[in-house]
Amino acid sequence: MTTTSWHTTACILCECNCGVEVLTEGRQFKRVRGDEKHPASAGYSCEKALRLDHYQNGRHRLASPLRRRPDGQYEEIDWDTAIAEIADRLRMVKDAHGGEKIFFYGGGGQGNHLGAVYGRALQAALGVRYFSNALAQEKTGEMWVDAKMYGGHTKGDFEHAEVVVFVGKNPWQTHSFPRARLTLRQIARDPGRTMIVLDPRRSETAEMADIHLQVRPGTDAWCLAALLGVLVQEGLVDAEFIGEHTTGAEPVLAALADVPVAEFAYACGVSEDLIRSAARRIGNAESVATYEDLGVQQSRNSTLVSYLNKLTWILTGNFGKPGVIVRCCGGSRHRWRWGRQGPHHAGDGCAHHLWAGAL
Repeated sequence: MTTTSWHTTACILCECNCGVEVLTEGRQFKRVRGDEKHPASAGYSCEKALRLDHYQNGRHRLASPLRRRPDGQYEEIDWDTAIAEIADRLRMVKDAHGGEKIFFYGGGGQGNHLGAVYGRALQAALGVRYFSNALAQEKTGEMWVDAKMYGGHTKGDFEHAEVVVFVGKNPWQTHSFPRARLTLRQIARDPGRTMIVLDPRRSETAEMADIHLQVRPGTDAWCLAALLGVLVQEGLVDAEFIGEHTTGAEPVLAALADVPVAEFAYACGVSEDLIRSAARRIGNAESVATYEDLGVQQSRNSTLVSYLNKLTWILTGNFGKPGVIVRCCGGSRHRWRWGRQGPHHAGDGCAHHLWAGAL
């Protein structure tokens, strides 16, 4: 007789890893709900976690490995047979051509990192040199900029930011930070906070925004450059932070000082007055957090857009304190831990030295 029982676990479908409770019956997930005791998500769950049974037991999911026969059809085989045959063939390729001739693709899950752990072990055993994953479809440019500017990836503390800026992102649907919809509602209802959305589409998040910079598709770089131009030209940058924590800022500031804001506003299809209003709100805020996503990362000038987006918070000093941008991974000696009260530094209290120079 199959028994049912509740289990505490976490969703693995994005980097938030929200806590969930699952009622199981055999392999079936009979019910999924948010875990109210989870320290970060506190009972919140998006629709992806609530559909975990669909991904676990959907009718199109393979129940066993399939091996292609000479006639092109597939036959089911057991796991031991499949693993043994694949291992033999990989060994043959390595022996004949070298491990560097094997290209590894996979292990890019943002929430489930087991694939990466075991994938790296397999790559090492085979001597694999080249690898990629699904993140290369959109995140390559941003990760390259991250590595060049400060050596790792960053996240925003949107729960506590005075101003939030979403560039090509609709977190009402894509989430990507804790308790996303609740946080968006809180920002929208708070007269002391501002939501800025840069997106050609009137998304659900744009509908909630205080300022919607509705650019022409593919002109995000012009809009961001105009915003940065206003910040520099009107003296809204954090000169003290730039002087203490950046390298190579001088040519960047000089270039932005010459940005023809009116021309760039015309190019992106957003009024100059609205761009100036958004820039002034960013420049005068106590804390600003930004987030870019696929809307710009799979569009024109995506790497440049990533760079300009990072400059928005670097030049205004919005780094390493509650409500702004913090390092979340990478090889740095600085570490941050997250809680309901925002990010807390677990290192020696020093800010990173950032590189703002032209890429």
